[in-house]
Amino acid sequence: MNPLFNFIHKNRYGLAVIFLGAIFLLPFLGMFPLIDPDEPVYGQTAREMLLASDWLSPRIYGRFWYDKPPLFYWLEMISYSLFGISEYSSRLPSAVMGLATVGTVYIQCRAIFNKHIAFRAAVVLITSLGFMYIGKAAITDMTLLFTLTLTMFAFYRKQYYTAYLGCGLSLLAKGPVGYAFPALIMLLYIILTKQLRLLKEMKIPRGILLAFLVGLPWYVAMYAVHGSDFLDTFIGYHNIIRFAAPEHPGKNSFFFFIPVVLGSMMPWTGALFQAMYRILRNNSPYKDGLLFCLIWALFIFAFFSASKTQLVTYIAPLFPPLAVILGWYTYALKRLGSLPRLWIASSYAGSVILLACNAIPLHDTALFYKAPILWGSLLLSAALIIPAVCMQLKYWRAALIGAVVSMFALMTVAFTQVLPQLEKYISGKDIALVYAQLHTQENPVYIEKFLCPAMAFYGNTVGDSWEMPQTPDFTGLRTMPQKTYIVMLQSTYRKLLKTQPALQNYYSVTTEAGHIILVNHPEDL
Repeated sequence: MNPLFNFIHKNRYGLAVIFLGAIFLLPFLGMFPLIDPDEPVYGQTAREMLLASDWLSPRIYGRFWYDKPPLFYWLEMISYSLFGISEYSSRLPSAVMGLATVGTVYIQCRAIFNKHIAFRAAVVLITSLGFMYIGKAAITDMTLLFTLTLTMFAFYRKQYYTAYLGCGLSLLAKGPVGYAFPALIMLLYIILTKQLRLLKEMKIPRGILLAFLVGLPWYVAMYAVHGSDFLDTFIGYHNIIRFAAPEHPGKNSFFFFIPVVLGSMMPWTGALFQAMYRILRNNSPYKDGLLFCLIWALFIFAFFSASKTQLVTYIAPLFPPLAVILGWYTYALKRLGSLPRLWIASSYAGSVILLACNAIPLHDTALFYKAPILWGSLLLSAALIIPAVCMQLKYWRAALIGAVVSMFALMTVAFTQVLPQLEKYISGKDIALVYAQLHTQENPVYIEKFLCPAMAFYGNTVGDSWEMPQTPDFTGLRTMPQKTYIVMLQSTYRKLLKTQPALQNYYSVTTEAGHIILVNHPEDL
């Protein structure tokens, strides 16, 4: 037999995972501008660090910024150095980390379970809506997702030095939670499975030392340079206060992440509860590994549900363990030939609900959502219905292929058609470029906080930041002799007109689809 053919045949599952991960994560990263406000925040931070040749201290708008550790910024800086500063190079680190996560899931699950479960787990992860989004976004979450996934699987397989190395990288990816999560999840697993002997095997003193050797030097260097200001802001505010008190009061709920998880795991959501229930009832030889994944996922869910500050992407670290559970469940269904009636029924019901979203009445100012709702509902419905029909006919391989093809179609349409058409509403790039062409460097500008990152990244413009309800003194600014500009979202402008009559006396420089520039004097507009 030809050696190359033999190699391909022997490693066909792993090669298929690499191929699927690449075609889902790498294309179309530069098809639309960075989405406000998070993507340009991280892009601008890495850009300023690179321009300052400072690989230690994150900075934005010319000031030091202690929001996140540096791992993602370092990756973006490397990407910018190799490929230039662009949307594609901003998102490339997340895509690479996504590929690394998929590869880790496959390799580790192949050792823990078998190659069939490992392949299905990787496919579920690649095609899940939430993972697909985070893997193509210029945000920090995928770095934590990879480092935590590496850490957790290494702990389970007793690859302890690799696990502690992953803990150190997690410290650089997200902060103290990167170390606390593995420790607490492992402790919970050890207690619930009554395996206290593992505490003696885990090389804890040497492991902690290794993790700190990897992750702690940056913190020590930052404290040496910036002192207590760094500790008070990074540890005190961004890690302790944001967990204990809501960053946006009134927008947190213990139930917040339930719809987030259900939406993020589409098109596999319908199998989720049945799969978890079967783990608890089944005496499979893989039960211990599945229980480990279940504890891992439930801990992440409970922790962030209890947090007072909640963002959609916080829940991302539970995607890999849920993908493993669903990969095992789909494999078990195929082997047993049993019909997953609840999954099939929920898929049909979910598709009806998705299609019904097209009947939602939209305000005139929100009509731009109409096309995305149509495309999203049609393609997600296909991703639900096609596998459901195939499973009903017991065409198990066709069900898997149908889900992959449908989600690839969704990804392609979303990133090549829908998001580029929405760029005027989801990105401040156009308004930043318009303002930059006004040559107003000597004039004060007041920028709504939501748009500050895009104004800096695309227009190299830094002004006075503000957000509702604390707004500038529009009455006072109107009477200033110096020309003064105000940049804001159109939605904010419409709200302020009801409470700030002084805005009616300003002059509109330009009105983009979702943004507006105002000036207090009309001369030479």
